[in-house]
Amino acid sequence: MLVDPTRLLDDCERAWREAGEPLADGVEKAIVVRTTLVLEALVAYRLFADHSDLAPDTVFARWPACVVHAVALGDQGDGPDLAGLMAEARARVVAARPDLGSRRGAPAASEAVGDWVRTAREAARSLGWAWRPSAAADTAPQAATAVPELRLGPGGGSVLLTLPSEPNAGDWQLAADGEAFAVHPPHWVLPGPVRRVETTDPTGTTHVSAVVDPDTALLAFAADGHSIAPEEPLPAAETYLLHAGTLQFEGMRPAAVELPTPYGWSGWTLSRISLVGVTRLRTSEGAPGRWLDVAVGRSLGWEGGAILPWITGDDGAPLWQRPPALRLPLRPGEPSARHWQIEVLRPGHQEPLARSTGAPGTIVDPWREAPRPLLGPYEILVHRPGPRGRRRLTAFLAEGVDAEPSAEWRLLAPYGGLVPARLTLRAGGAVTASERVVTFAPYEIAKGLVLRGETQRFAVQACIPHSEVRLELDGRPLPWSVRPLDIDVADLAGEESALTVRLPEQAIAVTPELALVVEGTTLHTLRPDRRTRTRKGDLRYSLAALADTMRDCAKAEIRLLVAGENVHVGTVRTQPIAEEVVPDGSGLLLRGLRHPGQLTARLHAVFAPWERPLTVAVDTSGRIPLPSTWRSAGPLIVGLRAGAPAPAAAAGWPRLRDRDTLVMRRSPWTPTVINGTGARVTEYLAGHGALPSGADAIPHQWIVAARGRDLQACGARETAPTECLSALGDAGPAALTGSADSFLRSGELAAVLVSSGLAALRIREVAEPEAVRHVWRRAPLCALLLTAPLLPYLADHPDYDMGELYPEEVELLDEVGQFLGDGGPALLAGQADPSSTAGRFDAQARALDHLPEIQQQAMWRNARVVPRGLLDADTRADAAWQAFRARRDLQYRAEGEECRDWLDAVTMFLDDGHPSLAQALRHRNPGALHGPGEAWMRVPQLSLGCALIARLAAAGDARAAKLERGLRPLWASVASHAPDLTAVDLALAECLVTAEAVHGAS
Repeated sequence: MLVDPTRLLDDCERAWREAGEPLADGVEKAIVVRTTLVLEALVAYRLFADHSDLAPDTVFARWPACVVHAVALGDQGDGPDLAGLMAEARARVVAARPDLGSRRGAPAASEAVGDWVRTAREAARSLGWAWRPSAAADTAPQAATAVPELRLGPGGGSVLLTLPSEPNAGDWQLAADGEAFAVHPPHWVLPGPVRRVETTDPTGTTHVSAVVDPDTALLAFAADGHSIAPEEPLPAAETYLLHAGTLQFEGMRPAAVELPTPYGWSGWTLSRISLVGVTRLRTSEGAPGRWLDVAVGRSLGWEGGAILPWITGDDGAPLWQRPPALRLPLRPGEPSARHWQIEVLRPGHQEPLARSTGAPGTIVDPWREAPRPLLGPYEILVHRPGPRGRRRLTAFLAEGVDAEPSAEWRLLAPYGGLVPARLTLRAGGAVTASERVVTFAPYEIAKGLVLRGETQRFAVQACIPHSEVRLELDGRPLPWSVRPLDIDVADLAGEESALTVRLPEQAIAVTPELALVVEGTTLHTLRPDRRTRTRKGDLRYSLAALADTMRDCAKAEIRLLVAGENVHVGTVRTQPIAEEVVPDGSGLLLRGLRHPGQLTARLHAVFAPWERPLTVAVDTSGRIPLPSTWRSAGPLIVGLRAGAPAPAAAAGWPRLRDRDTLVMRRSPWTPTVINGTGARVTEYLAGHGALPSGADAIPHQWIVAARGRDLQACGARETAPTECLSALGDAGPAALTGSADSFLRSGELAAVLVSSGLAALRIREVAEPEAVRHVWRRAPLCALLLTAPLLPYLADHPDYDMGELYPEEVELLDEVGQFLGDGGPALLAGQADPSSTAGRFDAQARALDHLPEIQQQAMWRNARVVPRGLLDADTRADAAWQAFRARRDLQYRAEGEECRDWLDAVTMFLDDGHPSLAQALRHRNPGALHGPGEAWMRVPQLSLGCALIARLAAAGDARAAKLERGLRPLWASVASHAPDLTAVDLALAECLVTAEAVHGAS
C-alpha cells in the first residue's frame, strides 16, 4: 500500500506532539517501522528543498517532532546508527528519483548527520522536551571554532561576545567571573562589566576572553564596532570608548559625543571620539599611571571599502558591499624590508583561501587571490615579523550586494511601533538573496535574510535605523524598545529613573516635550535634561517629577509631543500586571489583567528548578500557551514582564515577593517515562520516592538546597531542603566538586555551604587538580575551599616553595588572584588588610538608615562599577549594601540574646590563641548601639566571626569544629538573607586563617 509522505508526517507530527518525547529504550517494532518511513520521508523532502533552493530549515520547522523521533531512532544502542539509517533512506529516495542525487554542493554525509543532530536538539528545546541526543549520535567531525570576539552592538545599545558556530550547533557554556551560563549562538549580550569570560564551544574547546581590566576601566571599539586589543595602541581615528569615570588626555583635547549607556553597564559612559592629535589617555577610575597610548601613525585596520548600512551579519557584524583594503602599521624604527604575512580563511577552518605579503606602512589587497564571489564571514590573520605573534581581523563580505530603503529613518508611530517601511535589495553575479523586497511591519525592527552563493548560504539581518525608547531605573539602563514601555509607579521614585527617546537629529528642531496624560487630560509636561556633548537625537527625560502626580491615578499614559505628532511611549500603572494565574485548557490564563500591551511570561517549574525557564508571549486576552510537557509539569512560578524578553544571558531564579511574580500551586503533575537523575529528583520533589544519590544527583541537590524555601512555599516536598543539605554534607569533597554543574551564583553557594556544614569541611590535599580547575570556572567559591591545602604556597614564606608543586597545582593557584583580586594574595602574604573595616555597620550605616531610599541608593551607587575581585573594597562594599537592604529581616535574627551569646563565645575563642583573627573581628565591631532596634548592625561582625570559626575547623581545630556546629543554625539564617556578605567573609576568613598558620600570630 502506498503512503502519502505528507500525510504520514502530519499524522506522526500530531501524534508525537501529544505523546511527548521518544522513549529511551524498549521501542516496539511497529514504531521502529513507522519511524523509518518518517526518516525516509524527511530525507526526501530535504533533498527536494536542496534541489528547489528552499531554505533547508523549512522541513525541520514544519515537522520538528518527527525530526526528534527520527534522530532518536538512530540513537538507540542496539540498532543502526543515524548515519547508516540516513544513508539507506537516501539511497532508496535517489533510486526512485535519480535527479535528486545529482545536486551540486550537497553536504557530505557526515555534515548532514551533524546538521540533523543539531536540528533535533533545537527542535526538542522548542517543544519543551528534555530529550537530548547522546554524544555518540553526533558522528560528524566538527571544524575548529573561531575565537569569540568582543563587539559593540548595533547602535551602541549593548556589548556583545560573538559565538562563531555552525547553525544549530548547540549551546556554549560560559563562565563570566565565575558565574555560569548556557548561551545559544550567534552572540551573548554581556549583562554588565566583567573581568573575563571563559567560553566552551560545542566541540569542548575552551577560550578565554579578557573584557574589563580594572586598572584601565576602559574598552575601545573601532568605528565598525570591533574591539581594539588592549595590547595595541588606540588608533588616531574615530573610536568608541566605553569607560568608567571621566577621560583624561595628553596632547590635543578632543570633542566627545556621549551616547546612551549600553544595556547593563550602569555607571559607565559610551563616548564617540576622534583621537587625532591625542598622544595618550586614561580614565579617572583606572589605576594611577595607567595611560593608554594612541598610535602615532595609522594602526592596523581596514582602509576604504564600503559598508552596507542596512544589512549586518546575524551576530551584528557590519556587511561590506565593497571589500576594504588592509592597512599595515609602521612602527618607528621598523625595517620596511621585513614583510608581513596575510592569510584569508573561513572562520573555523585551517586552510587559507588566499595568501599575500605586504611591507609595514603599506596598504594591501588581501582579497586579490580569494575565490569569488566574496560572500560571508572571513578571518584575516596578519603575521608580524618577530616574536609578537599574529593579529586577527574579521569581515563579513557581500560583494556586489546593494540595498535601497523607502526611508532613511523609521519614526515612532502614534499608537506604538514604527512607521512601516521596505528595503529593496539588488545582487549581482553569482550572489542571490532570499527576498528582493523586505517589508517591515510596525513592530518589526529586523528581518532575517539568506544570501546565497554557488555552494554556500549565509544568514544576515536587514534593519533600517529607527526611533526607540528606553527606561533607566536607578541609573540602570534597560533594553531599547519600539513598543510603549510599561512603568511601575514605584520605579518613578528613583532619583536616576529616566526615559530616553532616540530620534533623527532633524526631528528635534523644536524641543519635544514629554506629557503625562490621564483620561485625555495632560497633568504634567517634561522637557529633556540639558546634557552637553550628547548625540542630538537622544533625548533623556527624568521621571522623578511624575511620582507625586501619579499617587491618586490608577493608570496614565506618557506621550511624546514631537513634530506635530502625539506618540504613545509609555504607560504608568499603580497596580500589579495581573491578580492571579489559573489553568486554562492547553495553557494558562491571567485573571485581573491590567496591562494592555505586549507581555512576556517566564515560567519556572517548581519540581524541576534546574531546567531553563520557558519564555512565552502572552496574547491580548491574557492567555499563556504551553507546550504539552509543561501542561503536566506541576506547580509553576510565572514571572510577568512588559515588552519583549530582556537580552540578559540567562534568567535567574525569580523573587516570590515581587508583585508581578505569580505562583500556580495547584497544577497537575504526571510522572514522565524518561529515566535519568533529573527525572528522579523531580519525582522526589513531587512527593514520590526517595532522594536520588550519587555524583549525578549532587548538582540537583545544590539547587534544591539553595532554593528550598521557595520550593516549599510553592508546593514541593517539605523535607526536601533539609534532606538535600544533609546529603551534601555527607558527600564531602565530592559535593564541592559537583557544585560546578549547579550554575548557582557564589552567594547562593555560600548559603548552602553554611547550612550543610561544608564551610567547615576539612580537606587535607588536592587529589584531582584537573577536576578542581573545572570548579574554578563555574563555582569559584567552592573551588577556593578545595584549593585550601595549596594556599600556603601563596604566602611568600620560605617553607613553601612553588617549585615543589605540579604544573596542574600551580594553575589552580593562578586562579586565586583572579577570583579574590589583589587583596587575597596580600592577606596570604601576611600583609595588613587594607579594607579591614569594609562591610562594617557603624555610625555611617546608622545615618544611612535614616535617609530616604533614594539617597541610600545614591550613596552605594558606585560600588562595583568596575568589576574587581571578591576581597577588593568595592566588592565588599557591594556585599555590605545587599546586607543593609535586608536589615529588617536580619534584625529579627540579631535582636535575641542567642545572637549576643554566640558572638561573645566567638570573641572569647579567638582571643584565646588567635590574636590576629580576633583583631580582624574587632574591626567589624559596630560600636555602642543606640537601642535594641539597631541589633542588625552586629550582623557583619557575626558573619565574619562564624566564617573564621568554620575555617579554623576546616584547618583541623577540634574546639572550633564543636563551636561551628552550635553556631550553624544562627549563621545559616543570616546567610540566607546576606548571601553575598557570607561569600566575602568565607573567602576572607580562609585567607586570614591560612596567613596566621603560616606566619604566626605576628
